[in-house]
Amino acid sequence: MELEKLLNVVKEILASQGDYSQLSESQVYQPSIQVDRRNVYFILHEGLEKELVVYEDRHSIGDFEAATELIDQDKALIVGPLSELNNEALAARFAWIKPTSRHGYKYTFGLGDRLGSASNAHLRLFKGRGIFPVLAQQSIRELLLTNRTETDVLLSASWAVFEEGYQDGWGADGDHVKNPYEVDYAVKTGCTMITLDCTEKIHNEIADLSEAELDAAYHELDAETRAYFNDTYLNQTFAVGADLAVHFGKKELEQSVLIFNDAILYAEYIYHEFVVPYNLDFEISMDETIVPTTPENHYFFANELKTKEITPETLAPKFYGEFQKAIDYIGDLDRFEREYRVHEAIAEHFGYRLSIHSGSDKLSVYPIIGSVSHDHGWHVKTAGTNWLEALRVVAKVDPEFMIELYRFAFENLDDVKSFYVFHATQENSPKPDQVTIANVADLLEDDNARQVLHTMYGSILNVQKSYHYVYRDRFFKLLREHQAEYDACLNKHIAEHLDLLQGLAKSKAEVKAKYGEK
Repeated sequence: MELEKLLNVVKEILASQGDYSQLSESQVYQPSIQVDRRNVYFILHEGLEKELVVYEDRHSIGDFEAATELIDQDKALIVGPLSELNNEALAARFAWIKPTSRHGYKYTFGLGDRLGSASNAHLRLFKGRGIFPVLAQQSIRELLLTNRTETDVLLSASWAVFEEGYQDGWGADGDHVKNPYEVDYAVKTGCTMITLDCTEKIHNEIADLSEAELDAAYHELDAETRAYFNDTYLNQTFAVGADLAVHFGKKELEQSVLIFNDAILYAEYIYHEFVVPYNLDFEISMDETIVPTTPENHYFFANELKTKEITPETLAPKFYGEFQKAIDYIGDLDRFEREYRVHEAIAEHFGYRLSIHSGSDKLSVYPIIGSVSHDHGWHVKTAGTNWLEALRVVAKVDPEFMIELYRFAFENLDDVKSFYVFHATQENSPKPDQVTIANVADLLEDDNARQVLHTMYGSILNVQKSYHYVYRDRFFKLLREHQAEYDACLNKHIAEHLDLLQGLAKSKAEVKAKYGEK
């Protein structure tokens, strides 16, 4: 747009007294408009491109990176890119575009925008919900598989926050960080939260020991250490609620110590090295085990943290049942509820909230989580199924491309077996030769096909031939051209999750009927 026309729009904004419905230029994205005294800031949409427009005092506007500039007496008008430099300049004026702590929020929700183009739709949905969104949530593995950086993830989210005028606060999670250098990377980039993945410090092999082998391993600990644990826990019963208690027999104590104590000591180190100095929100993942977390395991972990004066913001046990990627919960819902109530009581006793990992599409358990944790709060972490919603758009607007993507994913599924736990195989999934233009959208309603497509996102985006991406550029071009369709899919997808968690729908069937076909 010509700078003179933009200047006229700025004058209209200043004269409008907050009512922007009659602006002469539709390319101005109205939710983004911010007026500070006589300074004006907004996002301009020109075709598929977005630019920042700033109208500010000439002596201060130099903070911004400008592609073009127009002087207007003591003011200047610039148009610039959505760059890191311009984001920092905006943040100096509007602190709310930077991530912040989720401390004090009862309900928080991690959104894992793997593609960097879902946050706008998510924010529109979260307005007025009373749920704190953690927009930036990427593990190191996901960064590698999508060929992104933590800076890129945070910038994508921050620009969406400004564009939508979202001033209620948002978080950035250095997700599943395992090593100090990964924690340091997340912190220095700007994450306000870390999820410490204790996988390498959790000794799963202990769960397979016989009682004699378990006892022998426990007695390899020095006498002073054993005496401490025995005096504190052995044959002790601990009340965790009005009618709930946890009891430690010999086996429960020995397993809890040998499986988890190394992880507790590691969490203590990370807490003092990073969490305290950088005032981070702290989540601990103790769910990287081969068996569900028992009440005794959970109580032991939490109580040992308490003795070290550590209370995480959230903690993620491994719940009963299967929380596989991209599909609903697998397991007995009655048993899940019984055990979830005990975990909730332990969390309330120690003063943190439960975190539910791999929460994408777990519609069957959301009414339980929402009800049991209603008063104390919850954190749900989705696994990036916005990628599947992007594929839903591909299936609609270019079904032949979708068939091509599925065939590649199906034929190369072995590439990701070491990364994820899932049931989909080439034997139980739809065969590519059976997928047609007429039925390609059905892939996204089939659990096995969903897992094939979901787990293969990195391979799809990064495969190259003759030094060129095979699918990546074509995929992102299609998504940019059909952002409105993508936004609509995202809105329905996450709304199903939130409605069940907030009690606005009572069952999976009800919420599916409410939002209908995507």
